[in-house]
Amino acid sequence: MKNTALSRLFAAASFLLAATSRAEPIKHDFLAIDEGLGNLMRVDENNPKNNWLVHIPQEHPRDMQLEGGGRLLISHDHGYSEYDIAKGKLLKDISRYHDVSSVRRMANGHLLIVGVEFDREKKNKGTSPLGDPTGRHVVFTEFDENDQPVRRVVYVGDYARLVRETSKGTYLCGENTMFREGDKDGNWIKEFPVDGFTHAWMALRLPNGNTLMSSGYGTTLKKGSPFMVEVDADGKIVRKFGAAADVPAAAHPYFYAMFQLLPNGDIVVANWQGHFAGHNYDGEQIVEFDPKGAIVWHWGDQAFVSSIQGVLVLDGLNTALLHDERNGVMEPLPAAESGPGALPK
Repeated sequence: MKNTALSRLFAAASFLLAATSRAEPIKHDFLAIDEGLGNLMRVDENNPKNNWLVHIPQEHPRDMQLEGGGRLLISHDHGYSEYDIAKGKLLKDISRYHDVSSVRRMANGHLLIVGVEFDREKKNKGTSPLGDPTGRHVVFTEFDENDQPVRRVVYVGDYARLVRETSKGTYLCGENTMFREGDKDGNWIKEFPVDGFTHAWMALRLPNGNTLMSSGYGTTLKKGSPFMVEVDADGKIVRKFGAAADVPAAAHPYFYAMFQLLPNGDIVVANWQGHFAGHNYDGEQIVEFDPKGAIVWHWGDQAFVSSIQGVLVLDGLNTALLHDERNGVMEPLPAAESGPGALPK
């Protein structure tokens, strides 16, 4: 028997063992972006009456954040939208830009928008890079409550995906073949390249100082596999998991995108399967890994889903409060008293 076959057999056994070792089946209440069909949905496995699905009227929805007041913030190519989490109602949409990759509600109530020259004349075709990775094209702009820019900082690079702030006030940014960490003045202060990164998507700084990252395609385009990886402060790999050889074949890893670290150490990951419709039978749309890399939960409804790219687990979270992941696990942040995610007095 070949090594790959043995690996898959072991992975399947590990999956069954993990599933039976937990007293109750895992069920989640979560929000998800189906990039393939351009839909946003809420799925509450414990209380399906809370479920809803709405179409996002803008292309390339990517980022999500609980911004408080029961509202969800999402990015799209032309700006951002806000939705009511309870009903899925669109509350606000700003669509005046291009190539927006990430949006984050800040602790002061302002909004951070990140993208490739998103507020200037479009010079690239489609979503392709500008072709000048040495120029300053990655724009971080802070907007006030009236959607007016109050601070604009530009970093070297021609590619950006999701951005997350760290507990030290720096930013981790997906930069295609690596992740970069930047200060707030336009300087990259550290790089995290890992062999195989292609369209690297999202990174979190963990409480132990390590960095957890999703590979995007990983080596999929070279007939390999995506993966999740944790590196130490020096960029040395601490653990690598989720590759095709390490999970049941039915999972069909293709592109690991947005993910969330749960309080118990598990990691829930969107396993994107490709653009447009027709991917509903390609694999498990969302998977949950335990700390050892075994899949302990998965989700995908073939009736109405094509390709999930974003996931946000609501379990135990107070949607009235602004949340972010600067400490690894998603948790509430103090916000400006007048901001949408202001903490109650």
